[in-house]
Amino acid sequence: MHDANPVTEENEGMPLYFAFGSNMHRLRLERRVGPVIDHGWVVLPDYRHAFAKLGRDGSGKGNIEPREGSEVHGVLYWLTDAQLDALGDYEGGYERVEVFPRASGGVVAAVTFRGVEWHPGLCPTEEYLEHYRQGMAEHGLPEAYVREVFALARGASAGEPEVS
Repeated sequence: MHDANPVTEENEGMPLYFAFGSNMHRLRLERRVGPVIDHGWVVLPDYRHAFAKLGRDGSGKGNIEPREGSEVHGVLYWLTDAQLDALGDYEGGYERVEVFPRASGGVVAAVTFRGVEWHPGLCPTEEYLEHYRQGMAEHGLPEAYVREVFALARGASAGEPEVS
């Protein structure tokens, strides 16, 4: 984990956004909401990732759900409130939730978007996965985690959500 940019006058008071899917790719995110400030790679404990959100095109999109002992790697970005609102409008079928990922400086509060409905067994498109590849490479996510995510993309384990 690393913090690419510490708190400065430019980003002080801005909300942190936890990107765990295609929005880890900074250029993709900036095409959606404008310039963002990269805070770096982080880990969200006690959540799992799956391609279990039904996209408008019928393919699988990234989704997370609580799961004790699992973890989701992702990227923190500082976004303005207006950018978060715009992203929420763009990301149909997701709800905004607060999460607490671990950064190099400790646990931080952030917001992310989690799919409202869980659809097991979906497959993402190669084009969608390319944004994952680029975002993971850009931020130096661990190779073991990258392999795990791409195994999920091939249908190794999308599964039903846990019942709490």
